[in-house]
Amino acid sequence: MLEHTLNQAAGLLALTPHAGPQMLAMVSHGDEQAELPLLWRLCLALVDFGYSVTVLDATTYETETNPGLDQMLDDRYWHEDEDLDTPAWTVLPAGRGIQNLCAAPARRQQNLRQLGQLFRHDGVVIVYSPAEWLVPLVGETGIEPLLAMSSMKSSLLTGYVALKRLLINGKLEPTIVNMIQEHRPAKVIASGAMATSLSECAKNFLGYDVKAINIAAPADEEPPCRKIQGLALRLLENAMPLRNGFLTTLPEAGGVHLHADDPFAGSH
Repeated sequence: MLEHTLNQAAGLLALTPHAGPQMLAMVSHGDEQAELPLLWRLCLALVDFGYSVTVLDATTYETETNPGLDQMLDDRYWHEDEDLDTPAWTVLPAGRGIQNLCAAPARRQQNLRQLGQLFRHDGVVIVYSPAEWLVPLVGETGIEPLLAMSSMKSSLLTGYVALKRLLINGKLEPTIVNMIQEHRPAKVIASGAMATSLSECAKNFLGYDVKAINIAAPADEEPPCRKIQGLALRLLENAMPLRNGFLTTLPEAGGVHLHADDPFAGSH
């Protein structure tokens, strides 16, 4: 039944006219072993659904020889000369561009409209960025940033800090994915123990119940599995339409608060 439902939903998505670009967000918190393979397969799944995808990679900065979002924001018509036969999946450096957008939070509606204009021919725009930049860009909206974690010990710390920023500063509830590694290198903890530790920290210090999605870490060149396809559909359901800079303000996240004894309280 799951496979039939997924295929039916994918078919409906492919038949639905794209009224404008939809924004998704993915958090970069330093765990590239979990983030990049998932991001790559998420893009493949979206392309399979019939979407043209642009990833705005805020972990990479634009240069004169490798231009990206910053140059596009300076010249709104720069995108017009793009070849219509370009691939359905594009990655653009966007570190400076995203930071410039975050520097003007009062202009958030205009900034989102400008992104919608720049990428009006795309189906999906994915912002891959640290949590501290996502908060001023999409804070208090209905979007659910994707937060991927692995069994690396450092992933628990950086993932928790990112989760706290999203919840406390942005009133954003992320979609948390636990990437399970079958062959774990040194300095890792069992995937179940990692998820339990994150859940306990979030519940004890943030008053938040973590409901992580477990997905097996894919092998090299492995196509998107059904779980990743389902994840793509879930993210699309909560995507932000960029055509008019649409924002849906969320109510205050109930029960989210920072305890004084939070061991990570200094990290925000």
